[in-house]
Amino acid sequence: MSVFDLAICDAWTAGWTFLEAECFWEAHEVWEAVWLVLPPNSTERRFVQAVIQLANASLKEKMDRPQAVRRLCVACRSGLNGLPTEVMGIRVVRVLERLSAIEGRIAT
Repeated sequence: MSVFDLAICDAWTAGWTFLEAECFWEAHEVWEAVWLVLPPNSTERRFVQAVIQLANASLKEKMDRPQAVRRLCVACRSGLNGLPTEVMGIRVVRVLERLSAIEGRIAT
């Protein structure tokens, strides 16, 4: 599949539905399938890895594992650094806002 096809595939869109429904493990699982077939070292692969880390950080927050949440937030933010405004049909700021919300909750 091309990057364009992956950006509109069921696994990619289902991952966002799962994330919104707080089904973080499921989001991670379907996004991993997308990540595996993206070109190595591509912007898209880096972005998908970052959103996988976001889903995992959300899961670890739910499990009350703040150290894991912090580590995953750092990895996610690092992966998002320097990306274009939009990747695979998703505005990067959307991910950054969710990430900042998690970071704010674990900082207290």
